[in-house]
This record gives sequence, structure tokens and C-alpha cells, in this order.
Amino acid sequence: MKRWLAALRPSSATSATPQTLADVPAGERVRVRRLLDMDGAETLRERGLCETSEVRVIADGDPLVCSVLGVRMTLNRHTAQGILVERLP
Repeated sequence: MKRWLAALRPSSATSATPQTLADVPAGERVRVRRLLDMDGAETLRERGLCETSEVRVIADGDPLVCSVLGVRMTLNRHTAQGILVERLP
């Protein structure tokens, strides 16, 4: 739990405050910064959702619907909370 909380703290290297994919409203585009230690992280990477991937949130909520590499996928809220992202302009 401490590692998870530390990952959410802003670092001095970036001015953007880290947020999770679960915090992103529909219509926004983000880049994945980090997949936190969680069950299923390897499966997400295999499906194209990995560090540096661009993601467009189609519908927020539970499940969250997003587009990765042009493919729609759904993620439950718990999983989306384990994905750190940064907003894209």
C-alpha cells in the first residue's frame, strides 16, 4: 500500500500531478505512465495497454470503456485505479 501511495505523490521531475485512469473523464486522451503492481498487469500489456500507450476514455464509470491502439476495451474500476496516466493536450 505504501508503494501505491508513493506512486501517486507528484515527483519533482514533473509538474503534472499523477492520476489514475479511473479519474479521467470520458472524451479525454491520456498516456499511461505506469501500471502499478496488480494481478493482470501482464495481460493488460499483452492487450496493448502498457507504459507509453495512448488511451482515449470513451465512457467513465464501472466498467470504464477506453480505446487503446484503436481497439475498445473495458476495465473494472479497481483495475483502472491501478493505472497511472498523464493527460495529453
